[in-house]
Formats: sequence, C-alpha cells, structure tokens
Amino acid sequence: MRTKPLILPLALAAVGVTSPAFADFTGGDMIVRVGAAYMDVDTNSVLSTQDDLDFLVPDPDDPDTLIPAVGSVSLSLDEDTTWFINGTFFVADHWALELYHMNSADLDASIDSFVSTEDFDVRASDGIGDFETHVTSFYVDWYPVCVESWIQPYVGIGVNYTDIEQDFVRPVFRDGSGDYGLLNFGSSFGWTAQIGVDIELGRNNNWLVNASAMYIDADPELELGFDLLTLSTGAVDTVRIKDDLDYDSWIFNLGVGYKFSF
Repeated sequence: MRTKPLILPLALAAVGVTSPAFADFTGGDMIVRVGAAYMDVDTNSVLSTQDDLDFLVPDPDDPDTLIPAVGSVSLSLDEDTTWFINGTFFVADHWALELYHMNSADLDASIDSFVSTEDFDVRASDGIGDFETHVTSFYVDWYPVCVESWIQPYVGIGVNYTDIEQDFVRPVFRDGSGDYGLLNFGSSFGWTAQIGVDIELGRNNNWLVNASAMYIDADPELELGFDLLTLSTGAVDTVRIKDDLDYDSWIFNLGVGYKFSF
C-alpha cells in the first residue's frame, strides 16, 4: 500500500491549523517518534545513462538470426517502505533540533535499455537485484503556531547523509550465460527540507501521531560496468558508467511519538 497519497495531504492541510489550549510544546521538551517511512526516488531525475551502444538483437521474422542495432542503457531504482526513528529537542519555544534516521530502504535496481534498428525499436527493463539505503538527517525545525496548540505543524531545513549498506556496496550480477558485471554505489552528503505535523492524542496527553514529508538531495557515486550482458532487448557489449547519481528522493513518514518535559 502506498503511503504517499495519505501522508502529504495531511501534513499540508495541518499547516495553519490552531486548536484550543490543552498541552504545551515549549523549550526543554523532547519528542521521540517511530513509524513507517516510504522512500521514492524522484522519477524525473536522470540517474545515469550510456548512449550509442552496440547491440545484437533477434530478428522478429527469424528469432535465430541476430542483427546489429544501436541503443542506450540507464540505471533506475524502485521505491520501498521501511521504518524510521527520530528525536526532536525544543531549544526554545517554536524552535527545535531534530535527528532523523531511516533504516534499510530495500530499493530494486534495474537496467533500462532502448534499442533501435532500421525497422523497429525495442524498450525493456531487466532487474539486477536490490540494495539497502540508509538516510540520516539533522534538521532545524520551526513550529509557527502557539505553544498551547495540540496540533503542531512545522517546517525544517538541514543536512542529510545517504549511505549504501556495506553488504551491497559491490554486488556482482550475472546473466543466464554466466557473464558477470559490476555495480558499485557510494555515499553522499546533501541538503534536505521537510514539512510535518504532530497531533496530540487528547487533552494533556503526551502521546501523539506524526506525519511528515521530506525532500532529500543526494548524489552518491555510481560505477556500472560489464563486457557482455544479455538483456531483454538483446546482447549489449562493453558498458562503463562512472558518474554521480542524481539521487534526489522523497521520504514520507507516518508514526507515533511520546513527548517528555524537562
């Protein structure tokens, strides 16, 4: 089930909402939250592509005959839902520092290929496995409504560290004929921004629900290479890509929290 359609409207709708005074969000308070996180790599981003590659593709009129073609390959990533934990400390009324961690988003990777001949075009996608992504972010958050409100919208800006699990740093993938290739990801620092809302579960209740949407800017390095790989579009020779991924992503969170007062 996709959580994006549910979380973002809730967070946006809450910005400007005020409520009767029930409990305070004041300097010295701390909130700990846990819940579900949905990570979606921006589909408008071009991740990494190599063009003008030589393919051998089956002739549609005679599948046993291979004909030369020219094409391109690119790497694309799927989305995943995982879990998050964060802690927010109010350094003053309306202002807080937040440390956020999203753990082990298991994103499927695929090679997308487009092949063109004089008579026809072929487009296909071939999966090459998945890898785990971790995001750790530090935000400065602003809570604009009165501290007595039991509905507390907020906005934040900060920095993030996007990391690839070490077990997946250098996976080697293989096609059916035994040919091997290399896929290597790096890590990166970038900026991040968020909008969210905390809603207390009743009068003077320290338990709350939270929804937030985060934009993550990241550009980890990608190395993708193989000498021969059989794809759905045909066999392609010698791919070498070494580039920074345009890895901008959205993370949508829905969770529960507990507020401590010191």
